[in-house]
Amino acid sequence: MIGRTDISIRRMVLTDIPAVFTIDQASAALYWPQSSYYFEVERNEASRPWVAVDSQQRVCGFLVLWLIMDELHVANFAVHPDYRRRGIGDALMQNGLYEGWKEGARISYLEVRAGNSAAISLYEKIGYRVVNIRRHYYQDNQEDALMMNLEKQDYQTYILTLEKLWMIPTKK
Repeated sequence: MIGRTDISIRRMVLTDIPAVFTIDQASAALYWPQSSYYFEVERNEASRPWVAVDSQQRVCGFLVLWLIMDELHVANFAVHPDYRRRGIGDALMQNGLYEGWKEGARISYLEVRAGNSAAISLYEKIGYRVVNIRRHYYQDNQEDALMMNLEKQDYQTYILTLEKLWMIPTKK
């Protein structure tokens, strides 16, 4: 589905979790406990966990989304430091948002560290907009969190753009 040949995106499975946890540890000061990923894969019905894998099936990034009614929340997202700046994060978001749309999501939410300019740039490119700031949100350094939304019209426009990019026939 995605326009890359060097990686593939698929649903996260139990055997991916050690690699996902390692990526999270390398990427975030406040990373999730490994048990959280087992919960996401095995028991959380709202969870839509994805991984990006390279040609040797090494996990190089992950995305955890929660689909609740028509809302898609970006819960956790990271790319291994060795794989950054190669479009993998973009590919994960494309896939996750597209699959969420197919399941009925019509709006998406996330929060991001105010100082994470690479992530903010990616989200803005997709169409997310800052709607609020949570002051001193992150416990490790009191950094602000930007609350960002992808509203229905922007989400729909993004999906239509992906369908054209991927040459998916539009439904009449």
